[in-house]
Amino acid sequence: MKYNRIRAVIAMLLCVLLVGCVDYPLTSEEQENMVAEYAGGVLLRYSSKYALRLVSNDIDEDGVEDGGSVSGAAADVSEPEETAEPDKPEETKKPDSAESTDSPDDSGKETAEPTEEPTVSLTELYDIPGLDFSYQSSKFTNRYPEGGDDSVAITPERGQVLYVVSFRIKNTSGKTKKVNLTNRAFHYELDIGGERVLPSISLLPNGGLNYLMTKIKPGETEEAVLIFNLDADKKGSKGNVLTITEGDKSASINL
Repeated sequence: MKYNRIRAVIAMLLCVLLVGCVDYPLTSEEQENMVAEYAGGVLLRYSSKYALRLVSNDIDEDGVEDGGSVSGAAADVSEPEETAEPDKPEETKKPDSAESTDSPDDSGKETAEPTEEPTVSLTELYDIPGLDFSYQSSKFTNRYPEGGDDSVAITPERGQVLYVVSFRIKNTSGKTKKVNLTNRAFHYELDIGGERVLPSISLLPNGGLNYLMTKIKPGETEEAVLIFNLDADKKGSKGNVLTITEGDKSASINL
């Protein structure tokens, strides 16, 4: 049926050509151009040898052109398919730098509370095996020792008073103990009347407790003192505290 239609078209074109041979007057040159253009278009449309034909020559039985698309320069320009954009990974929300975490300070580190030096007994503080140290007494005086030879006695300067703190050292071992505290780093400090005072250097036979050098026989005891030179107005002060420290150990004595 398709070829019958082609034959009909060709016959029609022949008739037109024949009519052109007949002396049939055309109204104008414009009409002649239109007829020639139409005839040429029909030939191109149904020519199987023309590679750039305008329309496909496949026609189905219902008269609908198969495909209905134009090839070459007159081909339909199909719209490009939309390319789906790749899913973007969800952005991970970063915590604001201004957001603070629970921490005791800006650095995130806990601030250590200052700790007091551990308080121990005098025997633990001096830590000499076989020797026991203990506090005995404290008093204000204008002379030490109170009796005896004046040439060895210690007296305060004018307007001052002595404050003598006495200790007892007992040898609990079965042999003579040699004691030398000059090579130890003890720190003695007296808190009296809101003032802190250090002991003076005393020319005592055993050097005093701060510079003690002596020998103690088994079972015997020896007295060692600390002497403080104080202003006379401190005489009679109460609630005094003596602190003895070596390294990270300390001993406090209420006098």
